[in-house]
Amino acid sequence: MTEKDTPVPVEAIPSVQGGLSGLASAHAPFLYFENAPAFGTMNGIIKVTLTATRDLPQANNKIASDHVVVAHLRMNMAAARALKAALEGAILLASPSPTDTPN
Repeated sequence: MTEKDTPVPVEAIPSVQGGLSGLASAHAPFLYFENAPAFGTMNGIIKVTLTATRDLPQANNKIASDHVVVAHLRMNMAAARALKAALEGAILLASPSPTDTPN
């Protein structure tokens, strides 16, 4: 293999103590959900169930829809607060800015 044929790495993610490592992120799931219909706590652990709608073709050329659980989130209170802050920040970024109204 010549230097010209040598693949060039597209990312280099070092893992350092106390830092955020992306080394295993290729295997981390992307969660898509449409609802969080159930939540609670048990022994100080926050529990949230996430669901999504699924469309299924039927024999009569019609579509039937149902709801399926896509994830069960479990977290301590600090993680729940961090998730809440992240969601509030993302919602703020996604919200349209208020339009200027004349006085």
